[in-house]
Amino acid sequence: MITKLKNFMKDETGQDVVEYSLLLVLIGTVAMIYLTGVGLNISALLQNIGAKLDLVSKAAD
Repeated sequence: MITKLKNFMKDETGQDVVEYSLLLVLIGTVAMIYLTGVGLNISALLQNIGAKLDLVSKAAD
């Protein structure tokens, strides 16, 4: 029983999968945070353009 436990603790076959999955989660989190910031900036830019177009259309009337 002790030897099986020692062999189990020395076995590293699943370690690569765990490391790659943690790396994938980290990359996904960073990408989500970055894209959220970009989305907010684009939204603000489009709102600014819409407000200016609204002013131009009101001035033309």
